[in-house]
Amino acid sequence: MTSLRSLAILLAFCLAASGCSSLFKRNQGPALSGHLTGNVSYRERIALPSDAKVIVSLEDVTRANRTGQFVAQQTMQPKTQVPIAFDLHYLPQSIAQDHRYAISATIIDGREQPLWSSEPIPVSFADQDKPISILVVRVSNLDIAPAPKTVVPFKCDKIALIARFGDEKVELMLPGRTVTLPQVISGSGARYSDGSTTFWNKGDMALFEMNGVEYKDCRADPLPVNDEEKR
Repeated sequence: MTSLRSLAILLAFCLAASGCSSLFKRNQGPALSGHLTGNVSYRERIALPSDAKVIVSLEDVTRANRTGQFVAQQTMQPKTQVPIAFDLHYLPQSIAQDHRYAISATIIDGREQPLWSSEPIPVSFADQDKPISILVVRVSNLDIAPAPKTVVPFKCDKIALIARFGDEKVELMLPGRTVTLPQVISGSGARYSDGSTTFWNKGDMALFEMNGVEYKDCRADPLPVNDEEKR
């Protein structure tokens, strides 16, 4: 009798363990291949400049209304015209199954100025073997970084700062401190970041993030003109 009871308990335990194991495997999601493939193209009948570069980026966009976190990037100097094929490699261990990811592309010229860029495209790792088509559109003047040596004050919802734009960098003068950020690739607008502090600018609007705090509604606040300049 005791043997039968022990056998029943053992069988129940095995069934429970098997069920839990199956549930765990379902929550793990698909096995990651470590790369995403596809192509980058645009609709205009314009030839790519000979010095053009195509940059494809994968970012973690889980945090809503904030700049994405860099995951992987591929830079190519194409030898042919569009569509340009890409094979973006990433570390599978850097992907969290409960996070959201997006892929985007930018085409820049030899001066690192953006020519075409795309909006972020959500990535489904369940369909990771399906090629991704990225359509880029022509960049407007608002997407180009301000000219070097330009000084622009900004007022955000909880902070005021002065941005001094240099060659591929921006110097932010904040209350009590100054921060210098390098320019990084951006699908839209001009973006500067050192990984922990980010300043994104497009036209008269900007977004500033520092120490995990995001300052919204940043707008250019022109410097006052003195009487001598008015004359």
